[in-house]
Amino acid sequence: MGRMSAVIHRPIGDAVLARRDVPVVIVEGARAVGKTTMARAQFEREAGYAYVSLADPATLSQARHDITGWIQRLPKPVVIDEAQLVEALPLAVKEFVDRAAASDNQFILTGSASIGRTGLGGADPLARRAVRMTMTPLTGWELAEQHGSLVDALFDGELTYGTAPELSDTDLLAAMAYGGFPSYVVPNPTMSRSRLRERISSDITAILSKTAVPDDMINAVIAHDVLDLLLRTPGGIFNASRMGQLLGVDQRTVDRYLAIFGRLFLVHWLPNLATRPAAQTHTRSKVHPSDTSFSVDSLERSCPSILDQRELFGQVLESYVVQQITSATPWARRQTAAYYWRLSQNPKPEVDLVLLGWGGKSVGVEVKAATTVNSDDLKGLRALRKVRGLDRGYVVYTGSQIQEIDDQIWALPVATLSTAAAFGEFDAKAASELG
Repeated sequence: MGRMSAVIHRPIGDAVLARRDVPVVIVEGARAVGKTTMARAQFEREAGYAYVSLADPATLSQARHDITGWIQRLPKPVVIDEAQLVEALPLAVKEFVDRAAASDNQFILTGSASIGRTGLGGADPLARRAVRMTMTPLTGWELAEQHGSLVDALFDGELTYGTAPELSDTDLLAAMAYGGFPSYVVPNPTMSRSRLRERISSDITAILSKTAVPDDMINAVIAHDVLDLLLRTPGGIFNASRMGQLLGVDQRTVDRYLAIFGRLFLVHWLPNLATRPAAQTHTRSKVHPSDTSFSVDSLERSCPSILDQRELFGQVLESYVVQQITSATPWARRQTAAYYWRLSQNPKPEVDLVLLGWGGKSVGVEVKAATTVNSDDLKGLRALRKVRGLDRGYVVYTGSQIQEIDDQIWALPVATLSTAAAFGEFDAKAASELG
């Protein structure tokens, strides 16, 4: 899992630079996900943007003292790193681009917490002026330096029967334990598991610190308890009432912390496609860790051997596959929205991930921690096809055979999520160019 190169080209950076048609692009993502490295390498050095960081105390002081004048004096176009540290910044940027009548890109704002979503009485000051993109930990596709997007491959790839490497459960668990944060997977040689545990603990503590979320009142003990419970049920359907009972806290507190964890990119959630949009709540969403390293670490602190707990192993694998796929949506040519699908009536058919693409196409993905696929594994995908329609379905599993097991439903080894070769022709070069 180690790599010699210290800097990996991030395709989301290409997607950001392709949006020259909007005044502001916002790149949000968890702390230490690689935003600063990408900003310096791809935006500053390669694309010629000016760069300033509000993590620098002197720069932060100047911006807070006179945000309007500071914004005006900056060379343009400019990257403002850690933009969430100045609450007034989004409104000042809005006023600048409105006065300048800017139509091309002037600002790239990066942040490890949501930027500008609480200004103007809860409205987003940069609405209709900005494009938001979420930067996630590295995926296997990125580490293997593949062209294009896995999302486009799943929709448009020309799959053929073949064989992929069969990953052992031990190898898969190691991949999920190290996850995709650059500081965990890029060093060579790879850090030890004990050192990894120390890093994860330190990183989560830093993410939940008061300096990281100055406007959110966080009780560190409750925050860690709620987060641990979420991380130990990866892909679980959120139930604030039940979690509150288990932790001895009010369910509104649990719900508030989930929202905070989302703003800090510690977790993300998939709404249920079978639920009416007006009724969508966290309670009906599946909550996944932003990186499986967090879940494996939390689970191993309470369960010494995940490999001996098949259900737990399968849950972490589901989160791993969901992250590998949904992370690739920002730079895909095909715009998509991600959901899971579950009907309330018995036998409650379910599909782990559903991608709805512009133009009405849909892809369903079911994840199985098994080396073979049987007819029962297709029940959810078949039910989804009958109820809503389905252009393609995949059962991602731990075996090695790529094969069509039903009409437009393929068995897909988990190893194929890291290589474009498995998907034949899907115009990967054009996809990587992003228009």
